[in-house]
Amino acid sequence: MSVDLNLLKVFIAVATQGSFANVARQLSMPTSNVSRQIKLLEGQLHCRLIERTTRQMRLTEQGTLLLNKSQKLYCELDETLQQISAPDTLSGTLRLTIPSESGSLLFADSLAQFALAHPDLTIHCDTQLAPLDVIGDDVDLLLTFHRGELIDSSYHSQLIKSWESIVVVAPKLIEQYGQPTTLDALSQMPCITSLSALQGQPWVFITPNGQLKKIHINSQYRVNSGILASAAAINGLGVAILSKEACQSAVQAGKLVEIDINGMHPAPIELRAIYASKRSLSPKIDIFLTYLLQNI
Repeated sequence: MSVDLNLLKVFIAVATQGSFANVARQLSMPTSNVSRQIKLLEGQLHCRLIERTTRQMRLTEQGTLLLNKSQKLYCELDETLQQISAPDTLSGTLRLTIPSESGSLLFADSLAQFALAHPDLTIHCDTQLAPLDVIGDDVDLLLTFHRGELIDSSYHSQLIKSWESIVVVAPKLIEQYGQPTTLDALSQMPCITSLSALQGQPWVFITPNGQLKKIHINSQYRVNSGILASAAAINGLGVAILSKEACQSAVQAGKLVEIDINGMHPAPIELRAIYASKRSLSPKIDIFLTYLLQNI
């Protein structure tokens, strides 16, 4: 079956805007021409796509199916063709999800500068700490903090940046429990851990021979905030794994003590860009990832 992609473009515009007249103005053609092109497409597909009266229109079951399946594919094709003809110009919509707390601070300026550099690109950026669905139909790219191995192998990921992590504890907690030197001893101490960020996973350490080792710890204080975790550690609520960069001043001031666990180190906190492996990278995602690697 042969379908005219120009007719498909008109159908997608009518179906998403819900108006023949609006599409006619957008495409600078008479409304009758828009209606005629929809009829030509229906003829090519041998089915009715839009039920229309003088007052309203609605998609048929076949029309809804065509819109749902073709809209994103057509947009990606259109973006690719534009990228070929004008490689420095990005258009369409880039849909991002970033971490809500430190992610907003980390990306604020870089994302604004990227938007300024690509004025024809629409950017939708949502902030979520631990999204349940990693990649949905309405998200192109998920930027998330991670430690250890990715659980879902059906996704591709790109490492953007990593931060060394350390185990820290308040001096008064060492006086109460002693200083742990093994993972077993650490697992018996009160610990501060994640509620749902980092997928709520157990603590992950890297052994001297480079292997990953997970331990389940004793935690009665679980938070989704590095700021809350740091404050809790300083106040003696428990042992915490924190970014070395973020807690260095507290260690230097003696408010926290760095703990060595038999030469093992916590797995670093990684900032990863995750996208569905079922489709190749569109130009907008590819260029944005390159930009992040150079600017974060």
